[in-house]
Amino acid sequence: MVRSVSPSSVEAEPDAYANRPGIGQQFLSFVEVLLLGGWLGSMMFFSFAVAPSAFAVLPTREMAGVIVTSTIGKVEVIGLIIGPILILINAVKTGSSSAARFLRIGLIGLMVICAALSRFWISPSMVSLRASMGGHIDDVSPADPMRLHFNDLHQYSVALMGIAIVAGLVSLFLTVQSWLRR
Repeated sequence: MVRSVSPSSVEAEPDAYANRPGIGQQFLSFVEVLLLGGWLGSMMFFSFAVAPSAFAVLPTREMAGVIVTSTIGKVEVIGLIIGPILILINAVKTGSSSAARFLRIGLIGLMVICAALSRFWISPSMVSLRASMGGHIDDVSPADPMRLHFNDLHQYSVALMGIAIVAGLVSLFLTVQSWLRR
């Protein structure tokens, strides 16, 4: 089938290419999605695979706790490194409305805050409490104040990770949506 080309469609093509982002913006978009996807993936893999598997498979809860503590530390560091890079990328990237870009920066900032709270408050407090209880949390009475505090910190940790994952998913959605509007 032969397609006819009208003069108006030929003239419109250069404008469509002129409005497309340049190679630099395309590269920044690629790096943005790569970093955000990696960070989001690490949080989801930790939450839905590593932590539950460690407690289900390892012979003692103490061993599982050590693995989970070590792994979450790495996820926290990933966030503290990748988050500021993503904020910088969104600050210099063009092509989307300033409101959408500001919202993505805010969501990524929220993710960084969650990672920082986990890294510098919750994780060290949980490690300290675990050591104070002799490393055998299950041997400590559920009514013990230290055990109650440990359980509260664990719930805060889960909540922070959940908030960061939701913020990351929304940020990823907004990023892809901005591409589709171009």
